[in-house]
Amino acid sequence: MPFENMATDLLKNIRTRIELAGEIGKLPDWYVLELTGFKRRWSTDMIVDLTDPADPTKTKAQAIKVVRVQHRTPDNRWVTGGGERFHPDVTLSQMESHAIEMSFKDWIFGIPHGGSKGGAAFDPRSVSEKDLIAIVLKIVSEAIEENILGPYIDRWAPDVNTNEKIMKWAQDHYAYEMRKRGTPQPAAAFTGKPVEFGGMPGRREATGRGLHYALQTFRKELKLKLSNEPTVVLQGFGNVGYYFAKLAPEFGIKIVGVQDQYGGFYHPNFDLKTLFEYVDNNPRKTVAGFHEICKGDPIATAEELFSRKADIGLPAAMEEAIPAKVAEKFGPKVLLEGANGPTLPESDPILEDRGVLVIPDIYANAGGVTVSYFEWEQDTHIQPFDPALKPPKEREEGLVFAALQSAFSRNGKGIIDLHRALNPGDKKVTYRLASYLYAMKRVLPIFAMKRRKPV
Repeated sequence: MPFENMATDLLKNIRTRIELAGEIGKLPDWYVLELTGFKRRWSTDMIVDLTDPADPTKTKAQAIKVVRVQHRTPDNRWVTGGGERFHPDVTLSQMESHAIEMSFKDWIFGIPHGGSKGGAAFDPRSVSEKDLIAIVLKIVSEAIEENILGPYIDRWAPDVNTNEKIMKWAQDHYAYEMRKRGTPQPAAAFTGKPVEFGGMPGRREATGRGLHYALQTFRKELKLKLSNEPTVVLQGFGNVGYYFAKLAPEFGIKIVGVQDQYGGFYHPNFDLKTLFEYVDNNPRKTVAGFHEICKGDPIATAEELFSRKADIGLPAAMEEAIPAKVAEKFGPKVLLEGANGPTLPESDPILEDRGVLVIPDIYANAGGVTVSYFEWEQDTHIQPFDPALKPPKEREEGLVFAALQSAFSRNGKGIIDLHRALNPGDKKVTYRLASYLYAMKRVLPIFAMKRRKPV
């Protein structure tokens, strides 16, 4: 069955957290107001000719809602950047919340970008590859027309239901259009491209790998008492969940349950290799039905999954997976946020009261945006604003992973140190709010200089 559809206001949730972090950090009112607004919103009803379902030999005009949101850039020299998703539920408000989150990820890791996010409201699995190409090229053409895309304007990256192949199609069309105009550009308008076409090694699994690095950092700094082989219940088996699970043995982690939009299972001792064979050979790429293979318990909902015994609960699917009713029965000791915005604000105090450690999304799932920045930096040679962030000099996987691990370790420690300084027993100051405040403090002087405001 599908994930539960939570009809809440994502944008309101994140604005509430910014305002609370600003209050705790005693930040200027103008600054909080700046961060809760946007630089630009773009929305269009894109008309594209697609295969007519009634007659495959003909085409039929269809309208697809396309949106893109740019948040804020602390320095006018900076660009914006963020994912482009294809999903029926894409809305402007949803992308506004994610654009803000992208800014905070960038600023935590020292990346000289503001956040952006966008998407098209359709299901790419419901169209042919020919039609998918037509949609991608049309989106790129319309974005160029609106001057909302480019390596020095807004860098786009893979997100839900987009991948390396789609990024390559998009980059090729962008380059073609720019060349026609006599203004060729570097291959950095899109990141997450195939390695052989300018992509960065390790980008595909970067978010899943980054989650392991985030967990490692919190375990070390907080001296967490977990099992020798910590167990994980995992929601979502798309790119993030898939690669987190793939890398789990490398990091001494054991997956004991998985749920996706079609179903799931729980089994404390299933064979991970068999699961990947099952999913890879399944036309829908789902874990549903695997309980019959492993002889485990069927799992249908997030509430069922996250009430099970495990050291770590990992939502790695869509937003709002942890409402209050899930938080009240949350079984794991650690909530590691792989999705964007998986936990509702009303769930935070419940989890805090129950002693659940939350490793927040704007830190934990920033592996993808960080490696996308490395790819962009290779083409533009624009350095991070944090001199401690060292982009790899070569497109070599080992160098990418070393730089990524260093960034997670350094900034995770910074968030934990800030939390200790802010929180002499005040339960309102969570690691989530410490992460927000860590990002906000890093770029406040840059914003102030641009606005000629005293800090």
